[in-house]
Amino acid sequence: MNMIRSTCGFALAILLAATAASGQAQAAPPAAVSPNATFDVASVKPSNPNPDPTNPLSQIALMLPQPGGRFTATNTPLRMLIMVAYELQQDAQLTGGPSDLLTAKYDITARAAGTATIGKELPQMLRSLLADRFRLKTHTESRELPLYDLVLARGDGRLGPGLRPSKSECSKPDEVAAQQGAALAKGDVASFMGKPGPCMVTTDTSGGPLNLLMRGDGQEIAQLVEVLTQFTGRKVRDKTGLTGRYDFELKMDLQMVLALAQRMGASIPAAAANIPQADGSSLTTALNEGLGLKLESARAPVDVVVIDSVEAPAPD
Repeated sequence: MNMIRSTCGFALAILLAATAASGQAQAAPPAAVSPNATFDVASVKPSNPNPDPTNPLSQIALMLPQPGGRFTATNTPLRMLIMVAYELQQDAQLTGGPSDLLTAKYDITARAAGTATIGKELPQMLRSLLADRFRLKTHTESRELPLYDLVLARGDGRLGPGLRPSKSECSKPDEVAAQQGAALAKGDVASFMGKPGPCMVTTDTSGGPLNLLMRGDGQEIAQLVEVLTQFTGRKVRDKTGLTGRYDFELKMDLQMVLALAQRMGASIPAAAANIPQADGSSLTTALNEGLGLKLESARAPVDVVVIDSVEAPAPD
C-alpha cells in the first residue's frame, strides 16, 4: 500500500505538470505574432542527470512562460521542445533525427527580445532558438495519420453528470493558468489538490488509491481536448459543438497517468508496472459515463515535421 501511495503521489505530479502545460497552451493572447519574435537572452544547459528521486517534480518536463517576457524549461527533452515549437499534437507528427539527442533533456532560461510577449509568440521564439542553438533544420510534409474526434456520446445530446455548464466568471483564464504554472514550478503541488477554485483545474485521489480525479472549473471544451490529446498521444478534434465554459470531473486510471509520465520523459518506479487497473476507470468509460462524451477514431491529412539535421548545443 505504501508503494501505491508513493506512486500515486508521483503520478499526481506528472498529471499536474501536464495540466499546467495545457493550461499555458490556452493562455496565449490574441495578438498577432510579430515577425521579429525572438529570445534576446537564452541559457541552454543539459539537465541534471541525477534528479532527486524523492521529488517527482525534479524528474518531469515543465515549460513555463512567465511575466516580463521570461521563459523557463526544466528537464525537457529536445523532442518535446521541437513539438512545442512547431505546435505538434502527436508523436507521429515529428520524424527523423538521432534518437539519443532527441531524448536528451535540457534546462532553458530565456527572455524575449524587445516588447515581445510570451504567449502566442512562444512557438516562433522556440523555432528561432532551436535553429540558433541546436542548428535545427526541418521540412514539412502532409501525411494521413490516425486521430480522434471528441463527440457527444448520446443521441439526445444529454451530457453526463460530470460535465455541467459553469457559473464561474473566467474573463482572465490566462492569469489563472500562469499562477498555477508558477506555483507548480516552485514545487507547490498543494495548490493543485482538492476542490478547484474558480477557473482552476485540480487533481486528487478521492476516487480511491488506483484512481485519480481531475476537476475543472469554468473551462472551455478546448482545455479538455488538450488534456485528452496528452493522454491518448493523438491529436483530438473538438466535434462536440459545445460552447461556453463548463465544470467537469474526469476519473482516470493510475496506469493511464503513468503512461503519460513515460511520454513526458519521466522514469517511473519499476514496481508501478504491477499495479492493477481499476475497474470501470478506462478513458472510454470515464468519458462516456461521466461526461457523456466519446472519442471516435478517424484519419486525416496532418502536417508532419521531418528533421533534416540537428546538433547538440555548444556549452553556454
